[in-house]
Amino acid sequence: MLTQSHAELRRQSAPDLDDEALLNSAQTKARCGNVTDMCIWRWLRDPRVQFPQPVKINRRNYWRLGDLRTWQNQHRTQNKQAA
Repeated sequence: MLTQSHAELRRQSAPDLDDEALLNSAQTKARCGNVTDMCIWRWLRDPRVQFPQPVKINRRNYWRLGDLRTWQNQHRTQNKQAA
């Protein structure tokens, strides 16, 4: 039986990154639960979701790790309040 969640295992194995670190699209999708490109696209356009806007570098999207952490914490808080 698995005693630790996948997220906990990932946190333990990943080095601590600065909040200003930039994650590419693949890293962002993995951090958000292995969602698809279309899911990210929809989240960016839905004001209810309030997904952080990417930083554009050479027409590629990058997200600040700190922005994603903040969004995930707010998302968890909202889900707990709704339950």
